[in-house]
Amino acid sequence: MTKSRSFSLPIALLVIVAVSVCTYLIFFKKIEVVAPGQGLTGINESNVSLKSPSNSYVVDMFASVGDLVQKGQPLLEFRNLQDEYQLQEVSERLELDRALLAEYRQEKCFLTSDVFNQGNSATDKAFHASQCGGDASMGGSGGQYILNFYQDYLQEQSYILQLEQEKKRHKEELLNKKEVLSKKRRILIRGGGETLRLYDMDTELSDLNSEIISFEISKLDTQKNLNDKFMTFQLRRSERVLTLDEKLTELSADIVQRKYQKELLEEKKKNAMIRSPLDGSVLELTEGVAIGTFIQEGNPIYTLKKRGASQEVVAKFESRYRYFLEIGREVKIMTNSTGFSKAFTGVIKDISSDSLPYEPGEENGKRYYRVAIEPNDEFLKLQLNLGIDVNVMVVENEITAFDYMLSVIPDVFNFKVW
Repeated sequence: MTKSRSFSLPIALLVIVAVSVCTYLIFFKKIEVVAPGQGLTGINESNVSLKSPSNSYVVDMFASVGDLVQKGQPLLEFRNLQDEYQLQEVSERLELDRALLAEYRQEKCFLTSDVFNQGNSATDKAFHASQCGGDASMGGSGGQYILNFYQDYLQEQSYILQLEQEKKRHKEELLNKKEVLSKKRRILIRGGGETLRLYDMDTELSDLNSEIISFEISKLDTQKNLNDKFMTFQLRRSERVLTLDEKLTELSADIVQRKYQKELLEEKKKNAMIRSPLDGSVLELTEGVAIGTFIQEGNPIYTLKKRGASQEVVAKFESRYRYFLEIGREVKIMTNSTGFSKAFTGVIKDISSDSLPYEPGEENGKRYYRVAIEPNDEFLKLQLNLGIDVNVMVVENEITAFDYMLSVIPDVFNFKVW
């Protein structure tokens, strides 16, 4: 009887201990309520997508999937036919403008040359001396048109000079004749000549005076005609010079603009190359891209992956855990490496604006949120490579097992009556 009691005491003690442990685990021991996610170590914007800068054709390719690349290294050379056509058009227009500019300058030099000596002002002479270097070559159709007016003026001037000489000689003859008639008249008066004879001489003297006056009036008309021709020439030349100045100013501005446009297009043609913006490797190459193929502007060509140690964790959380995700909330990060299991902490710094679909074959019918996490210094010191799998957990609360069991019981029971 005594021996039986000695055996029952340890059993009872064990039962009490077991019940106490269970009670503690169920009612007092706190467990974490977490939202689990899967992540990869990486660098901020570690994957860079390179897109086609324009509609063009692939001329050559210098990198394929898996190749290591350095910053500035050529990856793909392309040819933009539209830019090349525009370059040809701008080049031709630039040459035409330069030829027109030289033609207009030559014409202005002609219009201010010694050919128009009598019409040149001090400003014209100064321009010709500084800009033309004595060049008096023909000024094209415009210059010839103005030259016609000037030659017309010179011909009129020459004609007037000849006419003036003839008139002068004729006037002297008339004056001499007048003087003779005047002497005869005086003699007739002294000698008591016939009245009819005197009347005839007076008439002849009057005609001579009229003719002399007529010569003077004709001289004034001729000089006025000469002045009109000179004014017409000056007006036409001034109009043409003003037009030339406007065209020279406009063409000079157009030439400067087209010159820079040509240099820009030549630079674009010279740099028709997609280069690596970083040190890393080629992660993806868009299917179908090859030498000779057409690539549309804005379409992705290469996807590059940065080289370096991980500085962030990019995780995927199923959309049902969106309630737990909040910028600034602390998370736990655990590596999946065999033989190395250590928890680190981090902070959520970015969340995708909407849920995203999983890649085909990953999670059928489900969506996820992309979350960027900034790990603590202890994690960064590990200098982990990019692309390492990690488990990520957002801790929402700590509750007991009993509270958890109660939380799965529905608040409202529905009974269906048949």
